[in-house]
Amino acid sequence: MTQITHVLPDSRALGAGELPETRLGVQFTRYPGHEDRPLVESLRAALDDGFTLVVLNSISAELSSEAPGQPNKAGELHEVAEEARHAGVELQLGLGCAGPFDDPAMVRAGLNRTLVRGLELGVTEFFVYTRSIREGASEQGRFLDHPAQLRLIRANLETLASTARDARVHINVKTHEDLASPEVHALVQSLDPAVFGIGFDVANLVVRGEDPVDAARALGPQVRMTHLEDAVLFPLPHGYRRRLRAVGEGVFDWEAILGHLLRAGVRDFTLEQHRGKFDAPVFDRSWFTHEPHLDAAGLGQLARLGVATHDGVARGRIPALADWDDEPAPAERRRQLLHSAATVRTILTSMGAGVKKPATILSGEEGLS
Repeated sequence: MTQITHVLPDSRALGAGELPETRLGVQFTRYPGHEDRPLVESLRAALDDGFTLVVLNSISAELSSEAPGQPNKAGELHEVAEEARHAGVELQLGLGCAGPFDDPAMVRAGLNRTLVRGLELGVTEFFVYTRSIREGASEQGRFLDHPAQLRLIRANLETLASTARDARVHINVKTHEDLASPEVHALVQSLDPAVFGIGFDVANLVVRGEDPVDAARALGPQVRMTHLEDAVLFPLPHGYRRRLRAVGEGVFDWEAILGHLLRAGVRDFTLEQHRGKFDAPVFDRSWFTHEPHLDAAGLGQLARLGVATHDGVARGRIPALADWDDEPAPAERRRQLLHSAATVRTILTSMGAGVKKPATILSGEEGLS
């Protein structure tokens, strides 16, 4: 459990000395409990729960409905955007997968179509994710090693640059499970820094054997979006199995992570709920062949997180691995989001950061109160 032990000495903003205002955001395709309801109802639920930033994973369902013969949901997207503006809440948007596989022309067309649609909705911050294969794979009759896959991803992203640059918006490459943080950093550095930044997904870093605290320090200056969730690491014969928890209920050092991001100028702290179940097979010697970014310090911290998980299970604070098979119900997922938000708010305010208050908030134990 995260404990608040000190206030960062340099947590105040530069200039007049005013506290930096931060925003608590939430990311979803649909908000918990609204999976089969119109998107605008998910937005309203997020607003009622006190979030001041909303990141939509995808609007692919709405875009596909705009095809001939399909029910038109274009009006619903405009309703969502208008309601967000009225509430003073920014919308951010996922563009989808930037490759490297599938037909490049189709990948690029899909990314550009979503980008243009997002611009029409007034979105200025976007993110993309990747699905590379570390050991390489065959695609359209030729073998692509991982560096070749990264070159394809870069080429796909470059096709977005002109439109984004003209519109003065940003596209952030997410630290997805398939890429190490140095690879994401190098990819962004090779593109136009006025357009491309990093979407910091902290729980994905441990899948690549990385220390989340060190990654927050190293990537912080390029981070424009965050995707935050806690995790636990269960030791197995071949390595560690990651499972995901609400912020403050796992084993990450959130005081250090948020402190590095805050000092680097990050002001948006957005919560995400993954469904992915991944292992970091660090006890398998062959795994290291395709992980050139690894270092002893990072692996040492990974081991520390594994020990913390073991201790948490022994003390009854963390459920045993056998109890993690069932997906949480919507009510539990909402509880996790609100617990995460409360934890992040407490840490940020303890560091001296201001946290933007929602226009409306539920009372009692509901929402972020």
